[in-house]
Amino acid sequence: MKTTIRDFIENGGDFETTALDLYAWQRANNAEYDRFCGQVSVSHWTEIPAVPSTLFRDLHLTCFPASEATTTFHTSGTTSGRPGVIRLQDTEIYDLSARRHAEACLGGLPTRGVSLAPSATTSSLGHMCRAFIPELVQVFDDIDGLDAPGAWAAIEAAAAEGAPVFLPGTAFAWAELIDTGHDPVTLPPGSVTMVTGGFKGRRRAVAPTVLNSELARLLPGGSVVGEYGMSELASQLWAIPAGAAYRPPPWMRVVAVNPWTGEPDTRGLLRFYDLANHQTVMAIETQDVGIVLPDGSVRLEGRLPGAELRGCSLRAEDSHA
Repeated sequence: MKTTIRDFIENGGDFETTALDLYAWQRANNAEYDRFCGQVSVSHWTEIPAVPSTLFRDLHLTCFPASEATTTFHTSGTTSGRPGVIRLQDTEIYDLSARRHAEACLGGLPTRGVSLAPSATTSSLGHMCRAFIPELVQVFDDIDGLDAPGAWAAIEAAAAEGAPVFLPGTAFAWAELIDTGHDPVTLPPGSVTMVTGGFKGRRRAVAPTVLNSELARLLPGGSVVGEYGMSELASQLWAIPAGAAYRPPPWMRVVAVNPWTGEPDTRGLLRFYDLANHQTVMAIETQDVGIVLPDGSVRLEGRLPGAELRGCSLRAEDSHA
């Protein structure tokens, strides 16, 4: 199945056929997902049972023996204190998916950068950023939080070299950096400032429009973009520029469903069907609410009322709690 998914990512293909084939393969190789699906009959990809993301706390949802996992990602910021665990046998498809869609949305990726994203090896966001740029300068620590003076110094040093710079960070970390009142730093053309995660109703919040405009003012010369992803998904969505709808890759489909009936709707809980999730479960239901536009792109509206707090931005806040 891995070869099929790699070929789809690299060359395209028929989503319906591939999704149904992957569903059948995952039922045959993922015992806990097979039990979850039960006696359901599926004739279209939208009927494939979607696993609630919270079940990754309780089930080993892998298509291989869990003992063979070489990479483990944790969800973050749950109120239960017990993260979900995503196990991968390898990250080949994960890395290929992330890079291909990022390049399709952003053009060529910079070869140097400064990261305000989580640094832990169990962070899927941190893994993605390091996969893009192995020599990424890290200015956020999962225990001590953001080194704001070090961040500005590293950004200035990278900008001075004249080549495009990649600056990934969570919304909360960016808000903290903005609060330092530093003078603007002009970035070389082709630079990318990436914002991901939200504030999840916690102690500190900045409206996305305000955050994006402040980043454009403080880091002129490049572009400010949005990224949406989660540990349970192998693929990401990008908003170009930040504030636009999020664009999924060709190997992913997104469906909004009524949270009470589960029926498809234009607005509702978001379900993701990600072919790159071949090692775990292709279909994931989140507690995020959004609108799926006719072209398949997504406008996020936040969390379902009463849903657990979670997300990469919470790492930045928790480090200061």
